[in-house]
Amino acid sequence: MDVTTLVTERADMNTEKQLNSVTVVAVAPWKMVLIRVGRSYLQSLVGLLTVTGSPLGAAVGLTLEAPDFVTWFVKCASIALAPAVISLIQNTLELLNKLDASHPELRA
Repeated sequence: MDVTTLVTERADMNTEKQLNSVTVVAVAPWKMVLIRVGRSYLQSLVGLLTVTGSPLGAAVGLTLEAPDFVTWFVKCASIALAPAVISLIQNTLELLNKLDASHPELRA
């Protein structure tokens, strides 16, 4: 069985077998941005569902009034969009900064 491992850095790998077992996978920048935005959205959604649906959230006043589960879920899903949009803006700016640094001739 061949196991592929994605490694960003590992200083203790020094034998030929260890070095040959590493596969470097290049991911397109736009895919990295989508992965980060998706992760941010899902983390925010799970956090909102956990806090607003638990007694602990109710104890500190963090509740969302909703008549049923679907309405409550839609409210949490819509609120979770805000951190995802901020993540999208931040990662887009990061990509633009890298582009600016690597291609100074493209500056206006």
